[in-house]
Amino acid sequence: MNADFKKSLSRRKFVKTTAAAAVGTGVAITGFPAIGASKRKLRYIAFINRNTVWGKPYDFLAAEVDKMSGGDLKIEYAGGSEVIGGFDAPEAVANGVFDMSHSANSYFAGAMPSSISLASGTASIEHLRETGVLDAYADVMMKKRGTMLLGIPMSGVGYVFQVRFRPTDLSTFKGKKIRSIPLYDPILETLGAIPVTTSPAEAYTAMERGVVDGLGWPDLGLLDFKFYEHAKYIVAPTYYQLRSCTLINPNSFKKLPKELQDVLVKASRSADKIGAAWCKETRDAEHAKMASHGVEIVTLPPADAKRFIDLTEEKLWAKILKQSPEHGARLKALFDKAAG
Repeated sequence: MNADFKKSLSRRKFVKTTAAAAVGTGVAITGFPAIGASKRKLRYIAFINRNTVWGKPYDFLAAEVDKMSGGDLKIEYAGGSEVIGGFDAPEAVANGVFDMSHSANSYFAGAMPSSISLASGTASIEHLRETGVLDAYADVMMKKRGTMLLGIPMSGVGYVFQVRFRPTDLSTFKGKKIRSIPLYDPILETLGAIPVTTSPAEAYTAMERGVVDGLGWPDLGLLDFKFYEHAKYIVAPTYYQLRSCTLINPNSFKKLPKELQDVLVKASRSADKIGAAWCKETRDAEHAKMASHGVEIVTLPPADAKRFIDLTEEKLWAKILKQSPEHGARLKALFDKAAG
């Protein structure tokens, strides 16, 4: 064996050994490529299908994470309601079946009755963060739901009732069947309406078959489901605030290296800002398109409008304080502070 061959063999052995060590420790050796450097991946589910407005937060978050991590962390879309029901998604994240989820706050109200408090008031996400509301909410979520609150990917618009009948005043709701979720139930009951619970995917069919006379819905995404084919009136003013949640399994988060944890938090906040602006722009564009389909926004008389808004906040907190007095009182004090 000549000297040149021995030298070549020794170098190949050295490269192989040091590369293996680098992979094992996650450390790149100067002068050699980071052979086999692993990329992290988090599996993400949405509570409604991706081809609706509710799938958009995934695009914003995935893009921001990819950009800020340099591709070292990927958010992988695992499906929407075709994979798992929206009401079951938070449980699946808590149990580690999936790493992350985009969820409506009311969809985990069973385990965390105070979850619906996130809809209260009109404060911006930044102000809720500054006044400690989001930290307190996240703390309660961890205790009651077993998931971490990563972000608020959709915000900046309210909720509406879209109905078949012309809402001349609040009395016209009496006896009407309205598609509902826990967030709307107390309002409808007070107005004498009959709440009917369905999944978002079943809402159009319920409207089409006359099972319901209208539905409660965020003032966003109404166009996707073509509710305008059966319900030509939207009640104004809007009530509450749309603030959906990005949930993450705590173990999935802790398994990430510290630098990627920081990237994920930073990327989420950036995506939240993008999402808030997008929601407002999309809401305005949807209103214009629905008008071309004959949808009319009917504003309640001033006295009824004020009563309606006061009623929504009163019923929201009454329900929370009844079902979760300790956490409800803590959150209400902070929401009141944010409103002031």
